[in-house]
Amino acid sequence: MAPPPVLADPLFFLDYDGTLAPIVDDPGAAYPHPEAPPVLEALDARYPLWIVTGRNLQSLATLVDMPLHAIGLHGAQEGVIGGEIQRLMPEDAAAALAQLRRTVPDVAGVEVEDKDESFALHYRQADEDEARARIETWARAIPSFLEAIWGKKVVELRPQGLSKGTAVTRIAERFPDRQPLYIGDDVTDEDAFEALHTLNRPTCTVKVGAGETAATHRLADVPAVIDYLKQYVSD
Repeated sequence: MAPPPVLADPLFFLDYDGTLAPIVDDPGAAYPHPEAPPVLEALDARYPLWIVTGRNLQSLATLVDMPLHAIGLHGAQEGVIGGEIQRLMPEDAAAALAQLRRTVPDVAGVEVEDKDESFALHYRQADEDEARARIETWARAIPSFLEAIWGKKVVELRPQGLSKGTAVTRIAERFPDRQPLYIGDDVTDEDAFEALHTLNRPTCTVKVGAGETAATHRLADVPAVIDYLKQYVSD
């Protein structure tokens, strides 16, 4: 699969973890690649740009001290990093997530990352087979209006009907003359790739790293993402 071309009129959608920042054991220490902040600042000055993340945008502000437009909690938040944030989480989903947070199984090495109205279970430091089996058993009790999303040694719960795909479709409609360009590395980014492919205009979707994907192009890793983005601000 070829690397992405440089687009004339892009609308940037950029995942955070694994795309702009390397994956680390401690989510609270996932700082952006050293060259990412100046590149993002320059891109934001020239083009419409959105960070699209599963993180809570309030917590992302501790890692990215820049007022960038962003989608958080896989589509359940929209706003500006460090600024005003609109919550899109349905009340029944928020209540169910709060109840489920109290019933998370106690498994050695499993860490809970609280995300305002949501949370994630990380099991990078646990026995993977045991942790996944225990979490799968726990997740069978979730109500039908929630779904479990399994990523890279992490599982998150989100409301049905809210995803990175629904979020980027909504944003893309605001920029009908721009070519959406989405770069991401994880399972939840596949929703966005597939959603953008349904738009009645050219799109460019980019998978970071190895693995099967619906994306049309690929970049190897975070440094490759930064090198690609630099081409838009090199003059």
